[in-house]
Amino acid sequence: IEYLPPYSPDFNPIEQAFFIIKAHLFHQGIDFYCSKAPYYELDQSCTCITPMMTWGFFQHSGY
Repeated sequence: IEYLPPYSPDFNPIEQAFFIIKAHLFHQGIDFYCSKAPYYELDQSCTCITPMMTWGFFQHSGY
């Protein structure tokens, strides 16, 4: 039996993807509260995640 912490973002690859998406939105200067198309902006930010990045997320998480 291997005991793990109750929750650790280091072991969750989606947390790394969320960090990249939020950083992309921040650097683009996108404000959801003022945006007329927030879902479009979010969709565009999701396209910055590449397959190679997702592979790295899983490698970093230990999977």
